[in-house]
Amino acid sequence: MTFTSYFLPSNSYLLLGYYGFGNLGDELLLQACIKILNGRGIANENIIVLSNNPEDTQKNFNVASVNRWKIFEVVKAMRKSENLILGGGGLFQDSTSVKSCVYYWGIVRLAKLFGLKIFALGQSVGPLRSKISRLLTADALRACEKVHVRDKNSFNIAKELGCKNLELGRDLVLTLKPSRISKSNLNLMLVNLRPCATLEKFLNAIALRVQEFPGEKIGVALSIDDGKILIEYQKILGLNEIKLIKNFNDAEKIFLSASCAIGMRLHFGVLAKIFETPATLLPYDVKVSEFARQFNIPVIQFENE
Repeated sequence: MTFTSYFLPSNSYLLLGYYGFGNLGDELLLQACIKILNGRGIANENIIVLSNNPEDTQKNFNVASVNRWKIFEVVKAMRKSENLILGGGGLFQDSTSVKSCVYYWGIVRLAKLFGLKIFALGQSVGPLRSKISRLLTADALRACEKVHVRDKNSFNIAKELGCKNLELGRDLVLTLKPSRISKSNLNLMLVNLRPCATLEKFLNAIALRVQEFPGEKIGVALSIDDGKILIEYQKILGLNEIKLIKNFNDAEKIFLSASCAIGMRLHFGVLAKIFETPATLLPYDVKVSEFARQFNIPVIQFENE
């Protein structure tokens, strides 16, 4: 993925995603977006990030950052920018509520009002269960110069919504490259769980497999919420320890030491792919199923699915 037709080196960019919420996957998406822009000759001083935690974002990524919830800060950032990038992830979905669609649609319309060009990169689209979610998502995506989605299911949904300039690609995190790929010869399994309505079902499906693994087993948390779940089930699964991964370097160290991985989060699977760690995924969401299908990664399905 080169994105050579997307950006001009002289432009300034405002980045928006689910940044600053302590979720590693979204932080890696931000890292990938900044890397892509840098590769097009766009310096960090020409990038502003809308974040839930602007202080941490500025410190971790060496870019200007403003609070995504403070409208005056957002407007000020837009006045300094020529483009808005929706930088990866499942921004337009109503799995929990319609609020996500409302927020991102609102930012897109505001950016349009200020004359910014809008690009959507590495997006998942859906599920969109309500009519208002579909209307807001359709309006936001049709306002984009280009819409780059990361899976076929999202492509089909966006197409149904009347989205133009649509491109099917891959998750942006796959643009990040390890500093090395030589793996340690350790008998180590990585296990990832995340909160979801069907967690018990997934836990029952993997418990015996994890328990019977003959080597060391490490619970890998991509967020604090993951860590809480893994602590709760540590004894049941027989995990030797639990590690919270905070950045790409942390991920490199642990995945290059592993012989196999089994987990739920999409970016757990993405990291396994990057570091060539054999993985099995638990498809709690269609985005995980789509990623697994894209790269022929085995998944644990259930009889009623």
